[in-house]
Amino acid sequence: MAKPTSQRPQAPGPGPGPVRGGERAARAQYLLGLFAYHRDAPLVARALGVSLEALNEELDALAIRRKAYRVARGSDALMPIAAATAGPSGPPVRRRQRGASAAPQPPPPDAPPATEAAMLRSLLAEVGPRRTLLAERLGTSGGALLARFRAAGLERELSLRERDLIRALWSKHRGSERKVAAELRTTPASLREISIERGLVRELEAERDRLRRKALRRRWPRERIEQVLDRRDELRELGILEGLDREVAVRAGVIWNSLRGKRDADELFAKKLQLTRGDALRLQKLLHLS
Repeated sequence: MAKPTSQRPQAPGPGPGPVRGGERAARAQYLLGLFAYHRDAPLVARALGVSLEALNEELDALAIRRKAYRVARGSDALMPIAAATAGPSGPPVRRRQRGASAAPQPPPPDAPPATEAAMLRSLLAEVGPRRTLLAERLGTSGGALLARFRAAGLERELSLRERDLIRALWSKHRGSERKVAAELRTTPASLREISIERGLVRELEAERDRLRRKALRRRWPRERIEQVLDRRDELRELGILEGLDREVAVRAGVIWNSLRGKRDADELFAKKLQLTRGDALRLQKLLHLS
């Protein structure tokens, strides 16, 4: 049997009530349509404006009570066939054919644009608190760069991360201002300005003093000579290379002069200074000993 439409059945004749003769079948069809539409007897009674008892009496009079309740409880296949109504029909209804593909869904709306703070925080995570790189990416530098982070509420985060990075690089490069500045892609002068701005000058200089004392406490002869041979740039940055060079030159020169002219002078020189033969030859070359 055909499925009913979703429209509520229209009452035949002038309205509900007892019917006789040819209207009996139309009335029965109408009531069955209401049961198919509402699927509930009390709702049908309410739609008719009568009590449930009165509705049941009319169903009994039409001999369709069992059928009506079966329609209300059953599937769409039990619904009565819809009868065509007199009069002009409405506009044609376009129905989707079986097997037709569903209409394409509109694309989801674009994600809302990131806020300034979120963009700056993401950039900070990507390149770190390196002002030169931040300036290149944002197209601004100097005070304007700091003002942009300040306006976004990220001034404190930038400051803390910048301080931590400079401390880490200062320790990594053992107080070499030149190497730290190179890794930050800036100049030593700019690095000093940032250190002053972030209140790091005293802390960094204290670390340098510690490294100086450590270098000057190296034991003679091997440890003291090895750092002069292998860590010259670091000692120069700490400002103690010249003094250590003079000390090693004097003390090693005395030993070399005592061995000059001997057949195995090179081996004895390395042994007295507790150096490998290769390091001893490097020291002789550095001090122009022959």
